[in-house]
Amino acid sequence: PIKYGKINTLKLIQLNEFLKSDLFIVFGASYIKDDLVDFLIKKKAINIHAGISPYYRGTDCNFWALYDGYPHLVGTTIHLLSSGLDEGPILYHAMPEIRVNPFEYTMSAIKSAFLSLCEKIKDNSIFEIEPKKQNQSKQIRFSKKREFNSEVIDSYFNKEIDLKDIKFDISRLIRPYFPKK
Repeated sequence: PIKYGKINTLKLIQLNEFLKSDLFIVFGASYIKDDLVDFLIKKKAINIHAGISPYYRGTDCNFWALYDGYPHLVGTTIHLLSSGLDEGPILYHAMPEIRVNPFEYTMSAIKSAFLSLCEKIKDNSIFEIEPKKQNQSKQIRFSKKREFNSEVIDSYFNKEIDLKDIKFDISRLIRPYFPKK
């Protein structure tokens, strides 16, 4: 196991067994830099970003989408890893199941990412998707961990978040995957 935030302190030789993999999927890692990110980019590593890029990049993106009043922009972006944070070419967006509980709604987006990746790896279709460059001019928020504080959390819990009638604007999404019911 590697502690969060420590991956960039390791030399590639220390990851030798890991680096023999055929497919690399990154999820929940700190910002990967230097030789490791270069290696993973060459191997076309796939990143699961908990947020809909390019609209939401950085950390806690699904929280911020709800906080900002954009529940239709809660989801995950499956994209190729890049040296820039959450800016790699997009393969597709995996969307959540509609839930009235915000926590269940956002976690459903993560579940959708894993289910969709399993399906697309199993049938090899993940390798046939043409990545699409992100349009950074559409960015709504690039969030940093330090912005997520008790004041923001208090404000969030005082908001009325209605998740009953979400209308997804699929024109904003790239090859959206919706979980099967």
